[in-house]
Amino acid sequence: MTTSHRWQFDAYNTPAEALAWCPQALAEPGPGQVLLKILAVGMNRSEFNYVQGNYAPARAFPSGIGQEAVGEILAIGPAAVDGPQPHAKTPLTVGSRVALLPGRVDMCEMGTYSDVGLFDQAALAPVPDTYTDAEAAGLWMGVLTMAGALELAGITPQSAKGKTVLITAASSSMGVIGLKLAKTWGATTIASSRSAAKAEQLAAFCDHTIVADDSDSLIAGVADVTDKAGFDAALDPVGQAFYPGLIQGAATGASIISYEMITGREPILPIPLMMMKDLTLRGYTIFRPYRVPGLLTQIIDWGMAYADQIKPIVAGTRSLSEAPKALEELGRCEHLGKLVLTSNSTN
Repeated sequence: MTTSHRWQFDAYNTPAEALAWCPQALAEPGPGQVLLKILAVGMNRSEFNYVQGNYAPARAFPSGIGQEAVGEILAIGPAAVDGPQPHAKTPLTVGSRVALLPGRVDMCEMGTYSDVGLFDQAALAPVPDTYTDAEAAGLWMGVLTMAGALELAGITPQSAKGKTVLITAASSSMGVIGLKLAKTWGATTIASSRSAAKAEQLAAFCDHTIVADDSDSLIAGVADVTDKAGFDAALDPVGQAFYPGLIQGAATGASIISYEMITGREPILPIPLMMMKDLTLRGYTIFRPYRVPGLLTQIIDWGMAYADQIKPIVAGTRSLSEAPKALEELGRCEHLGKLVLTSNSTN
């Protein structure tokens, strides 16, 4: 039996009010499990929403929090006989550094905002050797989201050349990885941000930037940088406020992929224009790679193959002991890239 601590909550509230650092007793790893010392935690907006009741509801209380991390294997149980297996490149030896995959971490029962946790071996993924712990903690949510959404839009290493990809709200950690990935694959990339200062920073990772805070400014920006040709694919977390602009700015035959709905979930859609442009509108979550045979392996392979080109931008590290305060900071959306919790706040 191992005694550890984790951040958990008993009722929905702001992170500062809801979260408490509590002890938990962990059994030795059973079949298909590992005991993992958490080195760094990648923070995501979904966690800021989850603790406040604005995400998928907690299955039970108290609930843990966190889906993404990198850690060191302390102990390993026997391999699972049935069920999903970890990626073939994942090292399953004591002392190995591994990542935790969002979508396979039980946030309620365990979560990653902890010093030590018990996780399924199938939740593990390899870590690029050239990455720091903080960079590794910020990789897989971005890759699962953006590589998967690009693939759904028909943008892959084989097809990206000659295509134009728009990523809205691009200063997020996922947006930055999406821009880097699409550009590395050969696409022409456009980043939009509400902030002129962030747009200036994003220029280092893409071909064009747009300052847009509504549909009209998005339409004007896309028309300007594409000479009115429009984009072939858009990855959008903004939702309702941007949809008229996305449809207006799309090229004929374009795909628009929604992976979040920050401004609302019920946009007004100009259906005649959608029909005339032969547009494809699809929704995406990180659970698609777990459903589509072979897709998860392909996405992890892409993440490892292009690791040096898509290295996450770490906006800052905060001590795990400051998790509630750090989540409040994340919720203000004032940073560019990934906020990371570390055991010592220096890695």
